Amino acid sequence: MSVTSEVGPLRRVIVQPPGGALERMMPHHIHPSSPDYLLFDDLVHVPQARIEHARMREVLGCVAEVHLLEDLLCEVLDTSARRSVIEDVAQLSHLSDRDVTLLEGLEPSELAQTLIVGTIGGKLDARSLMAPVPNLIFTRDLAARAGDLLIVGNARKEARRRESALTWAVADHHPLFGGVAKAEISREVRGGSYPLTVEGGDILIISSSLALIGASERTTWSMIVHLADELLDAGFSRVLVVEMPRQRSSMHLDTVFTMLSWDRCVVYGPILQPGGAEEVNVMRLSRKGHSTQVDDLDGDLLDALNVEGYPLSEVLCGGGHPIYAHREQWTDGANYVALAPGIVLGYARNERTAVAMSEAGFRCVESTEFLRIFECDFQSDTEKLLTSGEQFAIHVVGSELSRGRGGPRCLTMPIERDG
Repeated sequence: MSVTSEVGPLRRVIVQPPGGALERMMPHHIHPSSPDYLLFDDLVHVPQARIEHARMREVLGCVAEVHLLEDLLCEVLDTSARRSVIEDVAQLSHLSDRDVTLLEGLEPSELAQTLIVGTIGGKLDARSLMAPVPNLIFTRDLAARAGDLLIVGNARKEARRRESALTWAVADHHPLFGGVAKAEISREVRGGSYPLTVEGGDILIISSSLALIGASERTTWSMIVHLADELLDAGFSRVLVVEMPRQRSSMHLDTVFTMLSWDRCVVYGPILQPGGAEEVNVMRLSRKGHSTQVDDLDGDLLDALNVEGYPLSEVLCGGGHPIYAHREQWTDGANYVALAPGIVLGYARNERTAVAMSEAGFRCVESTEFLRIFECDFQSDTEKLLTSGEQFAIHVVGSELSRGRGGPRCLTMPIERDG
C-alpha cells in the first residue's frame, strides 16, 4: 500500500461514522473558553450526520475498499495488544486502577465503544469514565500516508490526544498495517509533546517526489523539520512548507487548498493575494549533501508548484467572490477529496464553489444522482467509471458534518491509491 498523489484512483480508505461520541456532546463542549471544549462550533444533529456520512461512504465505495476505524480498533482489542491500549488510554485520561480493571473485563466491541464514547460500553446513559472523542470522525488528521511511509498524527489540542493513542493501536497492531514503515519522529513524541505536533490535514502528497506540509495552527515548524528529514530519506526529493496564518478558519492546509486532478486544484483565493492578511509563504526543504537546505520561494503557492514542475489551474472557493469565498471556505468549500483524477467529492452547501466547478468543466451532481449514474451508465463497474474521461464533482449534504469544521477530505484517510 502506498499513496504517491492526492488524485490517483482511491483503492483503500479509512473513515469513522458519527455516533455516540457526538451524542454525548453538551453545550459546554462547544465554547472555546471552556476547559471541556471539544473543537466543534455547534451541537450536531447526530441522526442527520449519520445519514450524510453513510451517503459519503456509498460514494467512496464505488471506487474503494472502505474500512471503519472502529472496526479496526475492535479487531486490535481482540488480541494481546488490548492491555497496552488500555494502559495508554488510562495514562492519558488519568483513570483509576478500578476503572482499568473494569475496562479489562469488557468484550472487544464494548471496549472499543468505551474508548471512543467515554462511557462504559459506549452507552449514552452509562457511567462516564472520560470525555468523548467526537473529532475521531475526521480520520484524515489521525494519520497520513506519504509514499510508503505512515505519519501518525501527534495532536496539537488536548481534546484529540486520545485519538492519537487509538490510531497508534491500529497502526502498530492491525494486520492492515503489517510491515508498514512509520515515521520515527511520530513515535518518539506520541502522547503529546508540543511543539512537535502534526495533523494529517496539513500533509498533501503531490507526487512520489514532492510533498506539501502546512505550518499551521495544528502543525509546527519544529515537527516539519523532523518529518522532512524522514521524507527525504524515504525517497521524496523536496518538501514545500506552506506557512499559514495561525487561525481556526484555516486550521489545516487542506481547508484552503486541495487537488482536483493532476493539473487542477481548488483554492481559497485570499491565500494567493500578495500582502493580504491571509497570504501564505512557501519554502522548499531539500537535500544538499548530508544537510537539509531551506529556500524561500518567491510568489504564491501556485507559483511555487509551477516552479517545481506542477503547473495548476485553479477553481476559486466561493467563485472568488469576496463574501462567498469567506463563507464557503468556513464550510469547507475548498476541502474536496479525489476518488480519481477529475472525480471529486465535496459538500453540496457550497453552491458558489459548485458553480465555479461547473464552469471549469466538472459535471456537478448530488450524491444520489451520482450513485444512479454509476449503476445505470457504468453498470456499477469501477474501471468503466475511471476510464470514461468524465469529470464529476459529487456533492453530499454536509449540513451537520460541517459543524465540526471538516469536509470530505478531512473525513477520509486514504491508505492506498494507484500511482
